[in-house]
Amino acid sequence: MVEKKKRDKKRRELSSAQEVTYRHEFKMADRAGGYKRPTLP
Repeated sequence: MVEKKKRDKKRRELSSAQEVTYRHEFKMADRAGGYKRPTLP
């Protein structure tokens, strides 16, 4: 049972390369959807 929990936790963790890819894809999707980050005054 403990081993299964460890495996499930490992699946949720992203590698550095995956994080960079996802961040880039989400940024492109936000731009396509017309969302812009609020700018500071």
